[in-house]
Amino acid sequence: MLKNFWQNYKLVSNPSITPPDMVSRAGNLAESEFFDTISQIKGLNIYKNKRVKDSEAGLHEIDFIIVDGFKIYLIEFKHWVGSIKIEGDEWIQTTKKRTIAHQDPFAKLLKHTQIFKDFLANKEFNLSNYTVLSFVVFDKTRISMSKQIRQNKQIITKHNFLNLIHKNHNKIRPNSDEQNRLREILSSMTVWSRLHLYGGEVLTGSIRYFLIGSKKKKLPKHFRVNLDLNWQRNSTISFINALFGKRKKLKIKSKIYKIHPNDSVGFIQAGGYGIKHIKFGLIEKIVKDDEII
Repeated sequence: MLKNFWQNYKLVSNPSITPPDMVSRAGNLAESEFFDTISQIKGLNIYKNKRVKDSEAGLHEIDFIIVDGFKIYLIEFKHWVGSIKIEGDEWIQTTKKRTIAHQDPFAKLLKHTQIFKDFLANKEFNLSNYTVLSFVVFDKTRISMSKQIRQNKQIITKHNFLNLIHKNHNKIRPNSDEQNRLREILSSMTVWSRLHLYGGEVLTGSIRYFLIGSKKKKLPKHFRVNLDLNWQRNSTISFINALFGKRKKLKIKSKIYKIHPNDSVGFIQAGGYGIKHIKFGLIEKIVKDDEII
């Protein structure tokens, strides 16, 4: 009892500060602004940060899927600054502060495009009347690209992509049954979970289970929910409740999970291996939802 009290007390009253990754935060903000801008265009269905599964059960994220009638746009979105050139299989980004070698985003996009088409085929959705268009979209207009990159018409700035959408916008739509079927399939695609930690760090990946009182609690498959832990660390009543008795009640679908600060989330970070246990007392918010217009 005393051990649990002390562990809960430390987690709620003096959690470890986890500073945010400012580059990731800037990229996420740029994606949200792009989403808001695209959402102003009537007649589009927009799906953000959707994961598609390949034939070997590997998961791949598509930043944006935009459906405009019989056109489907797949977007790899980049918030890069400085200059960019291609060296072998890598794209080299140079800024005032550093040089970064990136995986080729265009090659990645083409791979994801094929996986996406295969995914729809496996769902028995007929793509014969549709055009699937893939673009690497750069948020920044003032970015220096090598001639090799500029010559690729599928690599454009946000400004030019918006012009393209407006120019090709068509009022002709599939029949309602077909639209609903496509919407149903795309809505069913999962998204990454995000754990917002105390201090600002955000972990992106998959929630595998909750560890409550040393017992694993399975979660419903394909759940979507946003949970604010709201520990209210400066509120005396909430603070005492968190330590001694009234556990947080987290409702996911039809299940209710009662957790203490010292319970944890079994979590695998995107691109990583192995499950890490993240204490609930360090988590300010759990986000697992998508945005659809």
